[in-house]
Amino acid sequence: MKNRLKELRQLHFLSQADLARELGVSRQAVNGFESGKFDPSLDMAFKIASLFNVAIEDVFINEAKNSMQTFVERFKKYFGFERFTAKAINAIKFARNEAMRSRSDSPGVSHSSQVEPEHLLAGLLADPTTTSARLLQANGMTMNIEINDHSFESLGNPRFSPESNLVLELALEVVQLKGKKSIGTEHLLWGLVRLAQTDNTAVSDLFQRYYIDLEALNNQLAQTV
Repeated sequence: MKNRLKELRQLHFLSQADLARELGVSRQAVNGFESGKFDPSLDMAFKIASLFNVAIEDVFINEAKNSMQTFVERFKKYFGFERFTAKAINAIKFARNEAMRSRSDSPGVSHSSQVEPEHLLAGLLADPTTTSARLLQANGMTMNIEINDHSFESLGNPRFSPESNLVLELALEVVQLKGKKSIGTEHLLWGLVRLAQTDNTAVSDLFQRYYIDLEALNNQLAQTV
């Protein structure tokens, strides 16, 4: 996979040895990344992007994509849902319905019906046959979720909160990095875990409540996505 690693390294006045120390790898590994001889692991790719404070797609270039196509355009294309699997679409529909139900359950409370990360998590658990649900259940997470004939229908279109948008962005990034064609429930879960690892949100509290080892779950996801 082509990348801008050498360019970014030089812009920050780092030698290959300097970058290797920052990343905790050998200089030969950095040379291999830069030359495209081999690709970094998913976690290493995120670590590199974080080190240079850029988005992951600003470092690694998926040649299957038109290089002139901007990330925003690709993002909108994916968010049109034509690139989501049927189960991922159902999870998002359920999350939207949960957001609307949460608002109607608290009529005296003034808040918008935004889709929050915890709604996405509920959506991933709503269908026990999905990869994400099986992983969550295997790690000890279960939730009392009410399912009816309309749970996976589009009953409204509440907007996503900034945190939920970040989850979707992370899901898109890992799909593009892996060269996959569609976003599945496992990619949405990947985004939720990454968010929980880096931000103190309600979904972080949920993972803690069930004593979920995020590092272990992250490692399992890395083998799945």
